[in-house]
Amino acid sequence: MIYVHWIFFLIYAFFVLAAMIAVLMDNRQPSKTMAWILVLVFFPVIGIILYFFFGQNTRKEKLISQQSMDQLTKRSMLGFAEQQNLVLPDEHSVLIKLFTSQNWALPFKSNETDIYTDGYGFFHALLRDIAKARHHIHLESYIICDDPLGYLISDALIDKAKEGVEVRFIYDDVGCWNVPNAFFERMRNAGIDVHAFMPVKFPAFTSKVNYRNHRKLCVIDGKVGYIGGMNIALRYVKGRNGQAWRDTHMRIRGGAVYGIQRAFLVDWYFVDRTLISNRCYYPAHDDVKPNDCIMQIVTSKEICLYGNALLLAYRAGAFRYAHSRACRSRRKTDGAASF
Repeated sequence: MIYVHWIFFLIYAFFVLAAMIAVLMDNRQPSKTMAWILVLVFFPVIGIILYFFFGQNTRKEKLISQQSMDQLTKRSMLGFAEQQNLVLPDEHSVLIKLFTSQNWALPFKSNETDIYTDGYGFFHALLRDIAKARHHIHLESYIICDDPLGYLISDALIDKAKEGVEVRFIYDDVGCWNVPNAFFERMRNAGIDVHAFMPVKFPAFTSKVNYRNHRKLCVIDGKVGYIGGMNIALRYVKGRNGQAWRDTHMRIRGGAVYGIQRAFLVDWYFVDRTLISNRCYYPAHDDVKPNDCIMQIVTSKEICLYGNALLLAYRAGAFRYAHSRACRSRRKTDGAASF
Protein backbone atom coordinates (compact mmCIF):
# COMPACT_ATOMS: atom_id res chain seq x y z
CA MET A 1 0.00 0.00 0.00
CA ILE A 2 2.86 2.38 0.78
CA TYR A 3 4.08 2.00 -2.80
CA VAL A 4 0.71 3.18 -4.10
CA HIS A 5 1.01 6.35 -2.01
CA TRP A 6 4.48 7.01 -3.38
CA ILE A 7 3.26 6.46 -6.94
CA PHE A 8 0.45 9.01 -6.47
CA PHE A 9 2.88 11.43 -4.84
CA LEU A 10 5.35 11.13 -7.70
CA ILE A 11 2.62 11.62 -10.30
CA TYR A 12 1.32 14.69 -8.47
CA ALA A 13 4.83 16.07 -8.08
CA PHE A 14 5.41 15.60 -11.80
CA PHE A 15 2.29 17.61 -12.71
CA VAL A 16 3.14 20.36 -10.21
CA LEU A 17 6.69 20.60 -11.57
CA ALA A 18 5.38 20.69 -15.15
CA ALA A 19 2.94 23.46 -14.20
CA MET A 20 5.72 25.46 -12.54
CA ILE A 21 7.90 25.15 -15.64
CA ALA A 22 4.97 26.25 -17.81
CA VAL A 23 4.40 29.28 -15.56
CA LEU A 24 8.07 30.23 -15.65
CA MET A 25 8.25 29.83 -19.44
CA ASP A 26 5.18 32.01 -20.06
CA ASN A 27 5.72 35.69 -20.71
CA ARG A 28 3.88 36.84 -17.58
CA GLN A 29 4.28 39.66 -15.13
CA PRO A 30 6.73 38.62 -12.36
CA SER A 31 4.08 39.13 -9.68
CA LYS A 32 1.68 36.75 -11.45
CA THR A 33 4.43 34.18 -11.96
CA MET A 34 5.34 34.23 -8.28
CA ALA A 35 1.69 34.09 -7.23
CA TRP A 36 1.02 30.94 -9.25
CA ILE A 37 4.17 29.23 -7.99
CA LEU A 38 3.12 29.94 -4.40
CA VAL A 39 -0.37 28.58 -5.09
CA LEU A 40 1.08 25.39 -6.58
CA VAL A 41 3.48 24.89 -3.66
CA PHE A 42 1.29 25.76 -0.66
CA PHE A 43 -2.10 24.49 -1.84
CA PRO A 44 -1.70 20.77 -2.64
CA VAL A 45 -4.23 19.36 -5.10
CA ILE A 46 -6.34 22.54 -5.00
CA GLY A 47 -3.45 24.52 -6.48
CA ILE A 48 -3.09 22.26 -9.52
CA ILE A 49 -6.87 22.34 -10.05
CA LEU A 50 -6.90 26.13 -9.90
CA TYR A 51 -4.02 26.31 -12.36
CA PHE A 52 -5.74 23.90 -14.75
CA PHE A 53 -8.89 26.04 -14.94
CA PHE A 54 -7.53 29.58 -14.50
CA GLY A 55 -3.76 29.65 -14.91
CA GLN A 56 -3.11 28.32 -18.39
CA ASN A 57 -2.13 30.81 -21.04
CA THR A 58 -5.00 30.38 -23.49
CA ARG A 59 -3.49 32.82 -25.98
CA LYS A 60 -0.81 30.25 -26.87
CA GLU A 61 -3.28 27.42 -27.34
CA LYS A 62 -3.56 27.60 -31.12
CA LEU A 63 -0.82 29.73 -32.53
CA ILE A 64 -0.75 30.28 -36.26
CA SER A 65 2.67 29.61 -37.70
CA GLN A 66 4.46 32.35 -39.63
CA GLN A 67 4.44 30.17 -42.74
CA SER A 68 0.65 29.78 -42.58
CA MET A 69 0.22 33.50 -41.95
CA ASP A 70 2.37 34.26 -44.99
CA GLN A 71 0.17 31.99 -47.10
CA LEU A 72 -2.97 33.71 -45.82
CA THR A 73 -1.51 37.15 -46.52
CA LYS A 74 0.07 36.66 -49.93
CA ARG A 75 -3.11 37.22 -51.96
CA SER A 76 -3.90 40.54 -50.32
CA MET A 77 -0.23 41.51 -50.75
CA LEU A 78 -0.47 40.77 -54.47
CA GLY A 79 -3.56 42.95 -54.71
CA PHE A 80 -1.72 45.70 -52.86
CA ALA A 81 1.35 45.41 -55.11
CA GLU A 82 -0.78 45.55 -58.27
CA GLN A 83 -2.20 48.95 -57.35
CA GLN A 84 -1.08 51.80 -59.56
CA ASN A 85 -0.59 55.42 -58.56
CA LEU A 86 -1.24 54.81 -54.87
CA VAL A 87 -0.67 58.10 -53.05
CA LEU A 88 -0.92 58.10 -49.26
CA PRO A 89 -2.09 61.28 -47.49
CA ASP A 90 0.91 62.91 -45.80
CA GLU A 91 -0.91 63.74 -42.56
CA HIS A 92 -1.73 60.05 -42.00
CA SER A 93 1.35 58.42 -43.51
CA VAL A 94 2.99 57.60 -40.15
CA LEU A 95 -0.15 55.88 -38.86
CA ILE A 96 -0.68 54.06 -42.16
CA LYS A 97 2.88 52.74 -42.14
CA LEU A 98 2.58 51.72 -38.49
CA PHE A 99 -0.52 49.62 -39.14
CA THR A 100 1.05 48.19 -42.29
CA SER A 101 4.25 47.07 -40.55
CA GLN A 102 2.73 45.88 -37.29
CA ASN A 103 -0.60 44.46 -38.48
CA TRP A 104 -0.22 43.75 -42.21
CA ALA A 105 -3.10 46.19 -42.65
CA LEU A 106 -2.32 47.10 -46.24
CA PRO A 107 -3.78 50.35 -47.61
CA PHE A 108 -6.04 49.96 -50.62
CA LYS A 109 -7.38 52.74 -52.80
CA SER A 110 -10.44 52.91 -55.06
CA ASN A 111 -13.12 51.94 -52.54
CA GLU A 112 -16.83 52.64 -52.51
CA THR A 113 -18.66 52.67 -49.19
CA ASP A 114 -22.23 52.69 -47.95
CA ILE A 115 -22.75 53.55 -44.28
CA TYR A 116 -25.66 52.22 -42.24
CA THR A 117 -26.57 53.41 -38.78
CA ASP A 118 -29.66 51.28 -38.20
CA GLY A 119 -30.56 47.67 -38.75
CA TYR A 120 -33.25 48.27 -41.36
CA GLY A 121 -30.85 49.50 -44.00
CA PHE A 122 -28.00 47.18 -43.07
CA PHE A 123 -29.86 43.88 -43.04
CA HIS A 124 -31.80 44.73 -46.19
CA ALA A 125 -28.52 45.36 -48.02
CA LEU A 126 -26.91 42.23 -46.54
CA LEU A 127 -29.80 39.99 -47.59
CA ARG A 128 -29.78 41.53 -51.06
CA ASP A 129 -26.06 40.78 -51.51
CA ILE A 130 -26.41 37.27 -50.08
CA ALA A 131 -29.12 36.57 -52.65
CA LYS A 132 -26.69 37.64 -55.42
CA ALA A 133 -23.84 35.36 -54.24
CA ARG A 134 -22.51 32.93 -56.84
CA HIS A 135 -19.24 31.54 -55.43
CA HIS A 136 -18.86 32.00 -51.67
CA ILE A 137 -20.25 33.69 -48.57
CA HIS A 138 -18.01 34.21 -45.54
CA LEU A 139 -19.90 35.42 -42.47
CA GLU A 140 -18.57 36.04 -38.97
CA SER A 141 -20.57 37.45 -36.07
CA TYR A 142 -20.09 37.68 -32.32
CA ILE A 143 -23.83 37.10 -31.82
CA ILE A 144 -26.52 35.50 -33.93
CA CYS A 145 -29.83 35.07 -32.12
CA ASP A 146 -32.41 32.37 -32.78
CA ASP A 147 -35.03 35.05 -33.33
CA PRO A 148 -36.93 35.91 -36.54
CA LEU A 149 -33.98 37.87 -37.94
CA GLY A 150 -31.52 35.10 -37.10
CA TYR A 151 -33.72 32.59 -38.91
CA LEU A 152 -34.14 34.97 -41.84
CA ILE A 153 -30.36 35.23 -42.27
CA SER A 154 -29.80 31.50 -41.73
CA ASP A 155 -32.55 30.66 -44.24
CA ALA A 156 -30.88 32.91 -46.81
CA LEU A 157 -27.55 31.16 -46.20
CA ILE A 158 -29.19 27.72 -46.43
CA ASP A 159 -30.79 28.63 -49.76
CA LYS A 160 -27.41 29.64 -51.20
CA ALA A 161 -25.73 26.49 -49.86
CA LYS A 162 -28.36 24.40 -51.63
CA GLU A 163 -27.51 26.26 -54.84
CA GLY A 164 -23.88 25.14 -54.50
CA VAL A 165 -22.44 28.36 -53.07
CA GLU A 166 -19.69 27.85 -50.49
CA VAL A 167 -20.94 29.17 -47.16
CA ARG A 168 -18.69 29.48 -44.11
CA PHE A 169 -19.91 30.88 -40.81
CA ILE A 170 -18.08 31.67 -37.55
CA TYR A 171 -19.91 32.60 -34.37
CA ASP A 172 -18.56 33.28 -30.90
CA ASP A 173 -19.35 30.54 -28.42
CA VAL A 174 -19.83 32.92 -25.49
CA GLY A 175 -21.75 35.50 -27.51
CA CYS A 176 -24.19 32.73 -28.50
CA TRP A 177 -24.49 31.03 -25.11
CA ASN A 178 -28.29 31.24 -25.20
CA VAL A 179 -28.65 29.92 -28.74
CA PRO A 180 -29.57 26.22 -28.88
CA ASN A 181 -27.18 23.97 -30.74
CA ALA A 182 -30.06 22.83 -32.95
CA PHE A 183 -29.99 26.28 -34.59
CA PHE A 184 -26.46 25.69 -35.85
CA GLU A 185 -27.00 22.00 -36.63
CA ARG A 186 -29.81 23.03 -38.94
CA MET A 187 -27.32 25.07 -40.96
CA ARG A 188 -24.69 22.31 -40.88
CA ASN A 189 -27.21 19.77 -42.15
CA ALA A 190 -27.96 22.08 -45.08
CA GLY A 191 -24.30 22.11 -46.14
CA ILE A 192 -23.05 25.26 -44.37
CA ASP A 193 -19.63 24.97 -42.75
CA VAL A 194 -20.23 26.32 -39.24
CA HIS A 195 -17.68 26.75 -36.45
CA ALA A 196 -17.77 28.23 -32.97
CA PHE A 197 -14.86 30.43 -31.95
CA MET A 198 -13.02 28.85 -29.00
CA PRO A 199 -15.84 26.75 -27.48
CA VAL A 200 -16.20 26.98 -23.72
CA LYS A 201 -17.36 23.80 -21.98
CA PHE A 202 -17.21 25.09 -18.40
CA PRO A 203 -17.69 28.86 -18.62
CA ALA A 204 -17.55 29.45 -14.87
CA PHE A 205 -14.25 27.57 -14.49
CA THR A 206 -12.01 28.65 -17.31
CA SER A 207 -10.10 31.69 -18.48
CA LYS A 208 -11.23 30.97 -22.06
CA VAL A 209 -14.35 32.99 -21.36
CA ASN A 210 -12.23 36.16 -21.55
CA TYR A 211 -10.73 35.45 -24.99
CA ARG A 212 -13.53 36.20 -27.40
CA ASN A 213 -13.96 37.22 -31.02
CA HIS A 214 -16.14 40.30 -31.45
CA ARG A 215 -15.69 40.65 -35.20
CA LYS A 216 -18.74 41.18 -37.39
CA LEU A 217 -17.57 40.55 -40.95
CA CYS A 218 -19.07 39.36 -44.18
CA VAL A 219 -17.49 38.81 -47.60
CA ILE A 220 -19.57 37.85 -50.61
CA ASP A 221 -17.82 36.49 -53.71
CA GLY A 222 -14.74 38.50 -52.71
CA LYS A 223 -16.43 41.54 -54.25
CA VAL A 224 -18.51 42.97 -51.42
CA GLY A 225 -17.48 43.26 -47.78
CA TYR A 226 -19.30 44.27 -44.63
CA ILE A 227 -17.65 45.38 -41.41
CA GLY A 228 -19.01 47.18 -38.39
CA GLY A 229 -20.72 46.85 -35.03
CA MET A 230 -24.07 45.18 -35.70
CA ASN A 231 -24.69 41.62 -34.56
CA ILE A 232 -27.41 39.46 -36.08
CA ALA A 233 -30.27 40.04 -33.65
CA LEU A 234 -33.74 41.53 -33.98
CA ARG A 235 -33.00 44.21 -31.39
CA TYR A 236 -30.71 45.88 -33.94
CA VAL A 237 -33.81 46.45 -36.06
CA LYS A 238 -36.62 46.97 -33.56
CA GLY A 239 -34.59 48.55 -30.78
CA ARG A 240 -35.02 47.86 -27.09
CA ASN A 241 -37.23 49.33 -24.35
CA GLY A 242 -38.96 51.59 -26.84
CA GLN A 243 -35.72 53.14 -28.09
CA ALA A 244 -34.02 52.64 -31.45
CA TRP A 245 -30.70 50.78 -31.52
CA ARG A 246 -27.91 52.97 -32.86
CA ASP A 247 -24.85 51.27 -34.33
CA THR A 248 -22.72 51.58 -37.45
CA HIS A 249 -21.92 49.16 -40.24
CA MET A 250 -20.21 49.66 -43.60
CA ARG A 251 -20.68 48.03 -46.96
CA ILE A 252 -17.45 48.18 -48.98
CA ARG A 253 -16.61 47.49 -52.59
CA GLY A 254 -13.01 47.73 -53.76
CA GLY A 255 -9.55 46.67 -52.66
CA ALA A 256 -10.33 46.97 -48.94
CA VAL A 257 -12.45 43.82 -49.30
CA TYR A 258 -9.13 41.95 -49.57
CA GLY A 259 -8.38 43.05 -46.00
CA ILE A 260 -11.76 41.84 -44.74
CA GLN A 261 -11.31 38.55 -46.59
CA ARG A 262 -7.88 38.04 -45.06
CA ALA A 263 -9.26 38.76 -41.56
CA PHE A 264 -11.96 36.14 -42.02
CA LEU A 265 -9.66 33.50 -43.51
CA VAL A 266 -7.15 33.94 -40.67
CA ASP A 267 -9.98 33.35 -38.20
CA TRP A 268 -11.17 30.41 -40.31
CA TYR A 269 -7.75 28.81 -40.14
CA PHE A 270 -7.84 29.32 -36.38
CA VAL A 271 -11.17 27.50 -35.93
CA ASP A 272 -10.97 24.92 -38.75
CA ARG A 273 -7.24 24.52 -39.47
CA THR A 274 -8.01 24.80 -43.18
CA LEU A 275 -5.69 27.16 -45.05
CA ILE A 276 -7.62 28.93 -47.81
CA SER A 277 -5.58 31.17 -50.08
CA ASN A 278 -6.86 30.47 -53.59
CA ARG A 279 -6.94 33.32 -56.06
CA CYS A 280 -10.69 32.87 -56.59
CA TYR A 281 -11.32 34.35 -53.13
CA TYR A 282 -9.50 37.55 -54.16
CA PRO A 283 -11.06 38.54 -57.50
CA ALA A 284 -10.22 41.75 -59.33
CA HIS A 285 -12.40 44.79 -58.63
CA ASP A 286 -12.63 46.05 -62.17
CA ASP A 287 -16.25 47.13 -61.64
CA VAL A 288 -15.20 49.82 -59.16
CA LYS A 289 -14.23 53.12 -60.72
CA PRO A 290 -10.75 54.38 -59.74
CA ASN A 291 -10.89 56.88 -56.89
CA ASP A 292 -8.73 58.17 -54.05
CA CYS A 293 -10.67 56.60 -51.17
CA ILE A 294 -7.93 54.75 -49.23
CA MET A 295 -8.82 52.23 -46.55
CA GLN A 296 -7.03 49.86 -44.17
CA ILE A 297 -8.62 46.97 -42.29
CA VAL A 298 -6.95 46.84 -38.88
CA THR A 299 -7.59 43.82 -36.69
CA SER A 300 -6.35 42.58 -33.36
CA LYS A 301 -4.79 39.15 -32.92
CA GLU A 302 -6.82 35.96 -33.15
CA ILE A 303 -6.96 35.76 -29.34
CA CYS A 304 -6.76 38.90 -27.25
CA LEU A 305 -7.72 39.83 -23.73
CA TYR A 306 -9.06 43.38 -23.93
CA GLY A 307 -12.11 45.26 -22.76
CA ASN A 308 -15.15 45.43 -24.96
CA ALA A 309 -14.45 48.99 -26.09
CA LEU A 310 -11.01 48.12 -27.46
CA LEU A 311 -12.33 44.97 -29.06
CA LEU A 312 -15.03 46.97 -30.80
CA ALA A 313 -12.55 49.58 -31.90
CA TYR A 314 -10.34 47.01 -33.60
CA ARG A 315 -12.45 43.93 -34.22
CA ALA A 316 -15.88 45.23 -34.92
CA GLY A 317 -14.91 47.86 -37.45
CA ALA A 318 -12.29 49.29 -39.73
CA PHE A 319 -10.13 52.12 -38.45
CA ARG A 320 -11.03 54.73 -41.02
CA TYR A 321 -8.86 57.66 -41.98
CA ALA A 322 -10.14 59.82 -44.80
CA HIS A 323 -10.29 63.34 -46.19
CA SER A 324 -13.85 64.55 -46.32
CA ARG A 325 -13.34 65.07 -50.03
CA ALA A 326 -11.56 61.77 -50.62
CA CYS A 327 -14.09 59.24 -49.29
CA ARG A 328 -17.53 60.24 -50.39
CA SER A 329 -19.98 57.61 -49.25
CA ARG A 330 -23.54 57.11 -50.39
CA ARG A 331 -25.36 57.30 -47.08
CA LYS A 332 -28.42 55.12 -46.66
CA THR A 333 -29.35 56.59 -43.29
CA ASP A 334 -28.61 59.74 -41.35
CA GLY A 335 -25.67 59.66 -38.99
CA ALA A 336 -21.95 60.02 -38.72
CA ALA A 337 -20.01 59.17 -41.84
CA SER A 338 -17.07 57.58 -40.08
CA PHE A 339 -16.24 55.61 -36.95
